[in-house]
Amino acid sequence: MTAAKNIAALSLYRSILRAHSKHLPPEMRNLGDAYVKSEFRLHRTVNSDGQLTQFMDAWKLYLDQIQVTARAKESLNSGVLDNDRGGGTSLGGSSGESPFGFGKSLPTDIDLNDEQMSQLEKLREEAAKVGPTGLGK
Repeated sequence: MTAAKNIAALSLYRSILRAHSKHLPPEMRNLGDAYVKSEFRLHRTVNSDGQLTQFMDAWKLYLDQIQVTARAKESLNSGVLDNDRGGGTSLGGSSGESPFGFGKSLPTDIDLNDEQMSQLEKLREEAAKVGPTGLGK
């Protein structure tokens, strides 16, 4: 990795950690920080420009998602936005859902086989056990 790319990666890395610190609850921040550190360490030795570009672009999108979600939540809390967003999508108001909308816009027109449906149902059950805060019931 060239010096310029190292500086860009370090800047992005620090921005992500700052966003975690500012916008995520402690349990999510700890998990997110550990994952980001691991991923950036693993990509330190990558020399392929294509891989580096893809890696950086994906993390920039992630950072943007955190910032957009946090701004929307702050707007809701301050009363600037109405909690009813038309499509029934909540940013975590009184419904108890997480304010972070990752995975909420998944396609609905995909066909799953029986095994995939079973796995999805198991995942739903486990997520329900953990609860909306991630601390269990």
